[in-house]
Amino acid sequence: MKKVLVVDNVKSILEREKSLLNRDSFLVYSATSGEEAIQVHRKEKVDIIIMDLDMPDMPGDEVCRAIRSDDDLKKVSIILATLVGGEGDAELCRNAGANTCIKKPINRDELAEKMASLLGIPARQAIRILVKVKVEGKVGSEFFIANTVDVSVTGLLFECDHQLESGDMVEASFFLPGNGGYNRVVVKSQLMRSVPSDGPLKRYGVRFTEFREGTPEQIGEFIAKKNGKH
Repeated sequence: MKKVLVVDNVKSILEREKSLLNRDSFLVYSATSGEEAIQVHRKEKVDIIIMDLDMPDMPGDEVCRAIRSDDDLKKVSIILATLVGGEGDAELCRNAGANTCIKKPINRDELAEKMASLLGIPARQAIRILVKVKVEGKVGSEFFIANTVDVSVTGLLFECDHQLESGDMVEASFFLPGNGGYNRVVVKSQLMRSVPSDGPLKRYGVRFTEFREGTPEQIGEFIAKKNGKH
C-alpha cells in the first residue's frame, strides 16, 4: 500500500484534500507545517507528498529543497499545490525539485492522473466516489444494514449501527447506477479501519477481497461515468 502525505497549514483545506484520496488504496498521513512534514516523512518514508506551496514560516518550495538535499528523504514524489498556477508557479516548483504542481482548489481527476503517473498505478485506483445506497451486510451468521459513504475499485466506506471489529470478513451486497438501470454489486471484503464520525452511526472502511463475476467492471464503469469518462 502506497503512503501519501498531505501538507497544508489550513486544516479545513487539509481535510478536503485528504477526502479526495482513496484511503483503501493509500495510507494517508497529514501535516500542517513544513517542519512537521519533514518529520513525518523521515519517520514513515512516504511515497508521495502533496503540499501547499504558500505556507507561512516554511513555504512548500523551501520544504521541497530541504527534502531533495537530504539523502535519506529525497526518494519521494512531490506535488506542490498553488493558488495561481501558470508557467511562473510551474517553473518555481520545478526549480525547487518538485515533480509537478497542481492548482488549488485541487481537482479530483487531475490529482488522480498525476498520482497515477508518479506512482505507476491506474488513475481510477486513486479515486473515491461519494454515493449513498443501501448495503445488505453479513459477518459470520450476523446480518446488518448499512449505507455507503463512498466507493472505489478497491473498497468501500459505509456507516451503520452494527459493531464491527478490525479484520472482520464482511459480505456485502448493494446496487450502483449503471447503463439502463441499477447493477447489483456482490463482494467479500475485509474490515481495515473504523472512521471517526460526527453522527450516531459508526463508519467502517473495507477492502474488497473477492468479487462476483462482472462486479469489478460494474464498479469501474460507475466511477468512470461519475468522472465523465463515459
